[in-house]
Amino acid sequence: MDSSLRGRRLLFLLVLVCLVFVATSTRAEWVLIDSTYVTDLVPAGEECCLSLQYPAHRIDVSAAAGDLTPDAEAAVALAPGWLRTALRENLLQLDEADQNLYAGLILSAEPAYVDEICFEVAHVAPETLGGSMDPGVLVENVESLYAADGHLAYADIVDYAGEDYYSTISYRVLEGGETHEFELPRDVYYWYVVHPRLHKETPNYINPDTGYPAAPPTGVFWRDFLMNHSDHGYPLLRTRLDTCSVLWKSEQNTLDNGAVGAVTRWIQDVMTFQSYPHHNQPVRICRLHVGTCSVHSYLTSAAARAALIPTVVNVMYSDNHKINEFWDRQWIAWEPVNTYIDYPEGYENWGWDVAAAFNWRGDSFIWDATERYTEVCTLNVSVTDSEGRPVDGARVKILSYPCVSWGATAGWTDRDGQKQFLLGDNRAFLASVQSDIGNYPPSGTEVVISSSQPGVSYQWNVALPGAVPAPRASPDSLPGNPTDDYRLVVEYDLPVEILHGSNLDDGNRFSEPNSPGHTSFFICDQENFAHYAAGDSFRAFEIREETSRGSVEFVLPSPEPWHAVFSNRGNLALTQELNVTARLYARPTGVASDGEHEEPTTLSLYPSRPNPFSPETRIAFRVSLAGRADVTIYDVRGKKVRTLVSGFRGAGEHAVVWDGRDDAGRAVSSGVYFLSVSAGNCRRVGKLLLIR
Repeated sequence: MDSSLRGRRLLFLLVLVCLVFVATSTRAEWVLIDSTYVTDLVPAGEECCLSLQYPAHRIDVSAAAGDLTPDAEAAVALAPGWLRTALRENLLQLDEADQNLYAGLILSAEPAYVDEICFEVAHVAPETLGGSMDPGVLVENVESLYAADGHLAYADIVDYAGEDYYSTISYRVLEGGETHEFELPRDVYYWYVVHPRLHKETPNYINPDTGYPAAPPTGVFWRDFLMNHSDHGYPLLRTRLDTCSVLWKSEQNTLDNGAVGAVTRWIQDVMTFQSYPHHNQPVRICRLHVGTCSVHSYLTSAAARAALIPTVVNVMYSDNHKINEFWDRQWIAWEPVNTYIDYPEGYENWGWDVAAAFNWRGDSFIWDATERYTEVCTLNVSVTDSEGRPVDGARVKILSYPCVSWGATAGWTDRDGQKQFLLGDNRAFLASVQSDIGNYPPSGTEVVISSSQPGVSYQWNVALPGAVPAPRASPDSLPGNPTDDYRLVVEYDLPVEILHGSNLDDGNRFSEPNSPGHTSFFICDQENFAHYAAGDSFRAFEIREETSRGSVEFVLPSPEPWHAVFSNRGNLALTQELNVTARLYARPTGVASDGEHEEPTTLSLYPSRPNPFSPETRIAFRVSLAGRADVTIYDVRGKKVRTLVSGFRGAGEHAVVWDGRDDAGRAVSSGVYFLSVSAGNCRRVGKLLLIR
């Protein structure tokens, strides 16, 4: 073989090796072609799904939660960060007209009132919001709250700014001869001072002479009415409070006891304890001036909250009694009828064996308070389905005779099927369990404790007849010659799960959050997704059960549709808050000389931070190819406000700051604005909320 032939062969081999190296190098790279960020509320029995149709050019999202109206979305964006999930979920229970109605209250509110009104809309039961309640009471309730703050010497509303902005109360207490200042925990302030509902009543404008709803001025709401109005011959609450410099003086059973003592004396002066048909509305109770323990407890709670004292109604159904508790670094027993202040032992001193006591929250959730009034035992309840899996949201009802109403107390099982009760001593207790998958016993109750002993733990295990419809996934296997054209990267976390139940007294649906949330996750092809949707067994990749956060990288192994699924079918009463960032990558296919097969430009718009904002927000986006990019701000009428970017930008991530000014440099007003980002033939739109 001559040298020239040998040289040509060597050159050919070298070129071949280079081509293989270039091809291999090209296959080793991935190009981002789509990305999305999803925040979803996934109710029990449903799922959030990311779908990829082959050939995959984008990520399609099937969210479980419905859509809010634009006004409702703007209201959620305006709310403090810690309230947005609850506000969104409650608004989703309403029809579009009511969504816009309550969103309007938030968007038009005085800046100082926004957090309180957001809390009311988020935590008044949807049955009440969508019922006969006059929405105006939610605004007047907060206005009266701040009006009281202006003239009460022992308490001051304080505000904290930031993404999680909130308010609370700083109050003064006399203790050990010295005055000390304390702040209410945030949740105590909103639930037990701000919330407009005390027990079973509907917050409304009420005619004091009839007890029925009536439009103002005939109808009044209790917070202003009790503080600033009095019937002839009866004292004015505001006057009684004018001389109070402390919340209370940390003393038992005395009327000379700061604001708590003043409210106690006012209740005694305006009410006569005698049998009379019950009424739930505080303004009607105050006009009647008579009633037994129940109506005294409702009026005390209303008068105390009007006086900025965090207060609850406390229920002892087994002893046919209701009292109150107020908060000063802990819950403290309070019954004005007998001038009982910080005297929880009084009831067993009457010869009672208190079976159970619970406190009432404004959204109809109830919580145990028994241990403050008696020695207690512990009852641990475990509820499983017919296959031994835990049952969440099962309602456990506890009864102890004699008893009025439906029982002594109740609770709802957590995600592990567990519920713990603290119950009084020297009592017999019966119980029952109710769930969507069956009841136990099938009717009636079962004895769970025959004679309760203090300090003893009792266990009650219940197996319900039905089965929780949990996903039944088994690992799939890769095909013999998998493709690798697309790669999906998913990052997720579930910060909260929300337990739902219905109160036995009024049927209202409450929401109780816990952290973190949990989901089942898997990736499957179209055939197996159909099996999952039908409730059958199926095969999948990347199976993760009871997961709260994580990341997944998955290369699509076959040219067909694929689905990444966050499933909440294994729960009966828990809604999951889900945050997902997903990115789709593709192998580069090269660039044809005629331009017909050029890689398309892809555009990702990231969440602006902060949003809502004042005075400025950072807007971030990513383009896959260099070229012209435009970032523009529009007002709600579609009029251009500001051009932030207009011109060439390289491939990659970019950021720009909007300072809330228009193209002429003038500060624009508070409100909702739309953000438009475009590159190539792609356009993304976002929403911004400016707060001045």
